[in-house]
Amino acid sequence: MTEMPALDARLRQIGTSGYSLVIHLRGLAPEYYVSTFPEPWLIQYRDGQFALLDPVNHWARTNTGRMRWSDLEPSSITAAGAQVMESAKRHGLCYGGGASRHDPGRPALLSFLFCAREDRELTDSELEGVEHILGHILTRIGANRELSGSELDMIDDMALGLSYKQIARKRGISPETVKKRLERARMILGAKNSVHAVAIATRRGLILNRPDRGPKGRRSRD
Repeated sequence: MTEMPALDARLRQIGTSGYSLVIHLRGLAPEYYVSTFPEPWLIQYRDGQFALLDPVNHWARTNTGRMRWSDLEPSSITAAGAQVMESAKRHGLCYGGGASRHDPGRPALLSFLFCAREDRELTDSELEGVEHILGHILTRIGANRELSGSELDMIDDMALGLSYKQIARKRGISPETVKKRLERARMILGAKNSVHAVAIATRRGLILNRPDRGPKGRRSRD
């Protein structure tokens, strides 16, 4: 998405301690994830499995809309959840807020965006801005979600372990064309790189289970 550098700059202004963007989370596996929160906090969050205890994460999974962390109902915060939030403050994540969206067509898919600061609460305008950015990203992804047949072929070939040059020879195109098609597929899928794009496409059943393929993902010669 060409606007992402500008959106990133705006989010860093709002969330001076960082932001966390998750797109299409199913279970514990998102299609796209980026966080600019302090690395020590990310390590502690991961190693402590805080996602299971975090009251902000719980709110995002059960609500659509926007909120400030300070608006969480005290009764919804467990003792372990309170400890998670106290630990976050030690890393400069003292005030925060953001937005959560559930895909109406696929309720199991969750997306959210949260920003954090050390010095003050997010203003109403900033909170609205965060929600707008999340909506904009999801709209752009939704408007460009369909992979063309040629782009699926590129992902398919990557899944079989072929290099750019091998794919180019197989398809009778230039390596540069392969690169461009894979880049567009990566953007549509919200993937960080080609390997991530293959993983997302596989998880969605876009490749390897296609009708024109035989057992074990090999193309049928019939």
